[in-house]
Amino acid sequence: MNEPKTSDVREAIIEESIRLFLANGFRGTSVKEITEAAGIGRGTLYWYFKSKDEILESIFRKFEREFVEGLINAVESCEGDFIAKYRVFHKVGTEFARDQRELALASTTLLSEVLGSNTENEKVVRSIYGRYRHFVESMLEEGKREGKVRTDLDTSLYAHVICAGHAGMLVQWFLNEGELDVGNFVRIFRDMILKGATAE
Repeated sequence: MNEPKTSDVREAIIEESIRLFLANGFRGTSVKEITEAAGIGRGTLYWYFKSKDEILESIFRKFEREFVEGLINAVESCEGDFIAKYRVFHKVGTEFARDQRELALASTTLLSEVLGSNTENEKVVRSIYGRYRHFVESMLEEGKREGKVRTDLDTSLYAHVICAGHAGMLVQWFLNEGELDVGNFVRIFRDMILKGATAE
């Protein structure tokens, strides 16, 4: 019988932790529940992670790696103008929410247990979301230089609006799953953002 790979065990701990944190909250989930769900002993968990807080950090780092970096790479690979790049940005975000539902939800809902905690995880989260927002702002600035984005647009403020809007869109999507025409919903949101940003 083959032994599980180190990366497989680590990933199983992260995946089960995401599921449990979504169901019970970070503070409401015990290490015992994580080890039982992952099918490992307590010592094995502590071999991979020093603490439950480190597991939470790994979840946010997974979000950064799989969403933020994936999104940046996809947009930077697009050779079109701002409108084409924003369409790629929106498509990647939508596909991530569809294909990695639990990670997408965790990246949003677990913020409430981190913000205001004055912990290392709060610093990590602020850094990740700051990187995400600054990339959006850089897209808007590039769009201004191309003449595609309104010259009077406050790009810093609008980047906050886009990030907040995408998070809210995700929540509405999952809250109303089965009732929404998701394709039309995400297109309306995309076009609304573009209409607010682009020059006449």
